[in-house]
Amino acid sequence: MIFLSVDGLAAPQNKTIHPYSRCIDDTIQQLKLGNINNAVVEICSTRTKTLYAKQIVQLLDQIKKQSQEYKQPERYQDIMKSQQLWKNFVDQECRNAGAYIGSPMYEFCPMQKYAERLEQLREYLN
Repeated sequence: MIFLSVDGLAAPQNKTIHPYSRCIDDTIQQLKLGNINNAVVEICSTRTKTLYAKQIVQLLDQIKKQSQEYKQPERYQDIMKSQQLWKNFVDQECRNAGAYIGSPMYEFCPMQKYAERLEQLREYLN
């Protein structure tokens, strides 16, 4: 079994992984487990990715409004094109990670990529 911990894989993203870390602690306690396991990684990665996905949608909405205010519709259209390309990349990259690193990566990898995308979209907004 492969166990993924916040310390081992997510050190550079401490700030953005915080909800994941909190979920890990809560889930281990809730299920009365002694330590993290693949099921906990999957549960918390999925929950955190869902949270990040909602935040991505909110940022895209803000970018759309900002593009309208600045009368730059092509800016939003370009970001939406890149969003689709990014999504395709993440899907393939995380399939690769799951196949070559281990099954927990099928959920952990997208969560990491969504956290990175959030930061990128925040930069676009500012």
